Amino acid sequence: MNAPIDRILRWYLIVLMGGLLLQGIGSLIFRLVPALPSSSPLLVRGAFGIDFWHAWIHIVWGAIGLAMLRFTQTREPLLRLALIFGTFYTALGIWGVSVYHPLGLELDLPENFFHLVAGPLTLLLGVLALLAGARRMREAH
Repeated sequence: MNAPIDRILRWYLIVLMGGLLLQGIGSLIFRLVPALPSSSPLLVRGAFGIDFWHAWIHIVWGAIGLAMLRFTQTREPLLRLALIFGTFYTALGIWGVSVYHPLGLELDLPENFFHLVAGPLTLLLGVLALLAGARRMREAH
């Protein structure tokens, strides 16, 4: 992973997956300790107010993503992570806008906005890195 887009993608995924993991853990704690929401400022309630299963989605994506980033030095698994995550979050955002609380997930405006920004942005970075790699391979031959 030597191209600038590869480094940008890696750092973006580190921040994104780390943020998802922390936000998911915080939301899970928020749901498991009922006194927290009522005694927290609005900003904190907004950041950690997602539902139980949605919190687990963030925890799983964050943990898997960070593990891949930690133990993978080649670009292919990171490209797959970016493309799969980007597709999943884009689809989740579209589904959340199209259907009221799909699968019982409390996907409202803030959640759908995040999914519809993070998903396509991750897809874009993944595609740009994929195209840059293909271009480097063509130039090498």
